Amino acid sequence: MRPLALLFLWSLVGCAESPGVDVPGAAYLPDAGPGADGAAPRADDDAAALPPGSDAAAPPPAGAAATYARLCAACHGPLGEGGAGPALTGLGDRDRATLADRIARTMPPTDPTACEGACADDLAGLILDTFSLDPGTCDAAGALPRRVRLLTRREYASSLRDLFFFDQVECQPARFTFDPGDRQPGTVHVAGSFNGWPGTLAAGGLAMARVDGVYVATADLPAGRHSYKFVLDERDWVPDPDNPLTEPDGFGGHNSIIEVPPCEAPPDPAAFTAGVPPETRPEGFAFETHVASGRVTAVHLEAYLENAERAARAALARGGRWLPCAAADAGCPARFATEVGARVFRRPLTEAEAARYTALARDEGQEAALTALLASPGFLYRSERGVPDGQGRYRLTGHEVAAALSYFLWGTTPDAELLAAAADGRLDTEAGLAAEARRLIADPRAGEALGTFAVQWLGVEALPTAAKSAELAPLFGDDVRQALLDQTRDFVRQVVFDPDDGRFASLLTAAWPVPDARLAALYGAPAGAPAPDGRAGVLGQASVLATYAHSDQSSPIRRGLFVRQKLLCQELPPPPPNAGGVPDVDPRATTRERFRQHTDDPFCRSCHQYIDAVGFGFEGFDAIGRHRTTENGQPIEGGGDMNDLEGLGAGTSAPYADLATLGALLAESEAAPACFATRLRRFALGAREGAADRCAVLALQRRFLASGGDLRDLLLAVVTAPEFTTRVEEAP
Repeated sequence: MRPLALLFLWSLVGCAESPGVDVPGAAYLPDAGPGADGAAPRADDDAAALPPGSDAAAPPPAGAAATYARLCAACHGPLGEGGAGPALTGLGDRDRATLADRIARTMPPTDPTACEGACADDLAGLILDTFSLDPGTCDAAGALPRRVRLLTRREYASSLRDLFFFDQVECQPARFTFDPGDRQPGTVHVAGSFNGWPGTLAAGGLAMARVDGVYVATADLPAGRHSYKFVLDERDWVPDPDNPLTEPDGFGGHNSIIEVPPCEAPPDPAAFTAGVPPETRPEGFAFETHVASGRVTAVHLEAYLENAERAARAALARGGRWLPCAAADAGCPARFATEVGARVFRRPLTEAEAARYTALARDEGQEAALTALLASPGFLYRSERGVPDGQGRYRLTGHEVAAALSYFLWGTTPDAELLAAAADGRLDTEAGLAAEARRLIADPRAGEALGTFAVQWLGVEALPTAAKSAELAPLFGDDVRQALLDQTRDFVRQVVFDPDDGRFASLLTAAWPVPDARLAALYGAPAGAPAPDGRAGVLGQASVLATYAHSDQSSPIRRGLFVRQKLLCQELPPPPPNAGGVPDVDPRATTRERFRQHTDDPFCRSCHQYIDAVGFGFEGFDAIGRHRTTENGQPIEGGGDMNDLEGLGAGTSAPYADLATLGALLAESEAAPACFATRLRRFALGAREGAADRCAVLALQRRFLASGGDLRDLLLAVVTAPEFTTRVEEAP
């Protein structure tokens, strides 16, 4: 099996290296399993289902958009909204030739010759034709290309868990209860086959405690069938009156029976990602969901095969409700292939695929068939290819929509109910899609994906591996770092799913208690006590404060950039090569005094006026997020200035005294919620927004602002937006 499967796995490389590859089948991915005759699958197995090339709409040239993203977006914003440079909206009355000439002569300032001639003319056309459009009159569908998406390691592991180990029985203690009724025994204990039938407590009887008039006891019992009785006052032996399962005791009476199922700890999903390299992310893209970075290497291939073999072996050894039939049954190979295959591939198998896996299950066994299914592109990738909609775009099929919904909102494979909705066409309508989305959002499983988004949005997911100085390390051990990460995940989930809240503002302003004893010393308050020192929202959490600091000291620059980039989507150009560093100053000076030189120096001021003024307000917290009032024996000057909150270059000032005040300023702005909506869209779609997405992004932002920052409505808005279910043909 192994050499053959590895041979087929190499088909993944071509598929992964070209995310826009023309995958055979409008709704189906190519298959990596062996054919019924043991041969590799033919490329034309599903050729009849391929959308005719003549139906594809010719997309606009991508060259100008790519040039803009490379040379201009850092200053003018990815959507022309402005940044360190002015906004490019509202230039519709400009002359194209004049604008092209200015671009060729002066843009970008660091390399004025980078875009001349046709490049400058195309770029001028993009600015005038795209950024000057009225968002109320342009197409809000976005322009994502047809593509396939490699599962992230997290999605891959969660899918295996939920496909085969969803009914894993966790070890739970056996529970005994006895209602004495009118009797008032002084003691009650349990005697049984598991403890040698002791007649007294001293001999090893399981003591029962009286709780609200009922005697209760729990015990860890081995798997199997056990008999028992209750012993009252170490004298009267009675069967359990509430347990109908009994057997003769050999003395004319009956023993009660308890059956303890076999149990084991649920598998750690991370165990199924052994050897799979971590995802790569382009600069400025915070999320592991970046589609274009999903490249399969030889290292991936070997890891995928080994994990497929291990998962198949473990799943079949475990058994469970996922198995559709007994292997010995004559019709089981076909049922196994079609029913298990449909769950693994998240859509029905084609006739060719069904025949292929049926033959494999019949000739080589279920383990070989399941290994091949799990090593197939049909499992490892999810399709977003769609079928022609008659208007030059492609509409995702119901099963493609089901996968997109489930992986965004749950971070795992679709459940049976969602697949059923795909099969009967409910996901083909906006009302049906919205209904299923609401069901997924209301399910506790949505918290897992939301927690993943939260730590990546804030950029704190690497906190468990963060190193601090030798002086601070004892206070910042593994348990503390993990507790901080858990706190941030839990806080965001609680805000989103609080039936009386669910507002964006609360992410920045809500009070929270010290979550557990592990963080009591760091926060200076016992577990359960309100967070002290003016902490509120995510800004006051030590996960954020420690991430955006150095190993031994705070960092106004890192913390200021965190606010600008993560919370406001305000991009600043990288520092020039000759930017230099902080000059030597009095070692007794505070961090604020040392870094003031950035805003005092005209060369540095152009950027640092937007960074340092914000970051200085975090100086009341050290490198691990502890509150402090002095540094180097000097009192810390509190407060900062959230200047140009709604856009760089506006010339506004918004002083704040502490992080709670800063959080309130951000919560009341338009820029922060608009940025959050953009980041959530980016997480869901796995791509950075570009010039062609301007109207779609603005539509989402405006809906979020109009809702008062309703986070659950934002989740719904992302999945019901046209670009969630439509695609365009990728440009050559």
